[in-house]
Amino acid sequence: MKRLFVLLTLVSIVLVTPAAAQKLTAERILQNVKANFDAVKDYTAQLTGTVSMERLKVPKMSVKIYFKQPNKFKTESKGTSFLPKNILDINPADLLERFDASLLGKEELDGKTYYKIRLITKAVKGKQVRESFIWVLDGEWTITRLESYPSEGRKIEVLVESVRIDGKYILPAKITARFDFEQNPDSLAERIYSPQRVPRKGSAELIYSDYQVNTGLSDELFEDPKKQE
Repeated sequence: MKRLFVLLTLVSIVLVTPAAAQKLTAERILQNVKANFDAVKDYTAQLTGTVSMERLKVPKMSVKIYFKQPNKFKTESKGTSFLPKNILDINPADLLERFDASLLGKEELDGKTYYKIRLITKAVKGKQVRESFIWVLDGEWTITRLESYPSEGRKIEVLVESVRIDGKYILPAKITARFDFEQNPDSLAERIYSPQRVPRKGSAELIYSDYQVNTGLSDELFEDPKKQE
């Protein structure tokens, strides 16, 4: 009887222990982020943005975007639009498949806890390994910041503000990105391209609005019209 009492006590302790109190790993955090994103089967939104790049003139854009799991993406605009792929390519569903992740620790800011995770691209023959960092908000399990180094001398910093749609779906409300490129003046690239042509610094701000989530977008919507001819 005494052994049974001890066993039941231990079981009750395990059952009432909150998940957050268990040891978190980078993989578990990314699984939580992915679970948030998996709840969104598809969405439509209006996207307005401004891009400011050194030595480039980019008009203000307004496009309609469509997304459907797992990775279908489409934009519609009346004119030419320039969307920085680097800041729209944050797909939580791909993180565990494309990267080896490690938890570096947590940071406190304004009474909130953020987990800093290091991402290293999985080894692929012929491709150079790259390093990135993301910050995930505890409890909400949303990516709030990203730092990426796509090539030597280049840095991309992305800040993400999220919004809860219909009280349950968490999606980006605003994305702010900064691009920095410090090129060696003696490099081959700098000698080939004149200083007037090589953009080094810039920023982009994207605002999402008019979200419609899980409306059942068809696969045909994302098909290339040219391939149907």
